[in-house]
Amino acid sequence: MIDDIGEFLSKLPPIEKLFGGAWIITWFLAIWGYHIQFFLTGLFCLFLAILLLGYFDEKKKAEIPAFFSMDKNTRTLTVQKIHEADLSWNDHELCSGSAMIPSGLVKEGDTIINCSGNVALRHIPTNTLMGAYNFE
Repeated sequence: MIDDIGEFLSKLPPIEKLFGGAWIITWFLAIWGYHIQFFLTGLFCLFLAILLLGYFDEKKKAEIPAFFSMDKNTRTLTVQKIHEADLSWNDHELCSGSAMIPSGLVKEGDTIINCSGNVALRHIPTNTLMGAYNFE
């Protein structure tokens, strides 16, 4: 054990180099420490402002504007619930499959008729897939 300590001490640089390095580090901290302190204080204030303004709040998820129920026997989709006022059928498109979409404003109970294939309905303004329904 004593041999290990002696070996360790023999590998240390001379005391002049240690003091020289400490002197350089001390002057660096003395010159730049003030600026680093202001930088870190500014960074903390920026982080605090971002938190207070709510940039890290949970983003609101896009809610599906309407829900449909499918009836394979009559090959229809019926609007069950609407989450958006003044929702128009003109704001919707079929991504796949075929069906006859009504016109005017969407109301609960409206029916999409003559559905065939895999009908996928998209709300254009929010680019939200309203649903995909397999009528095959």
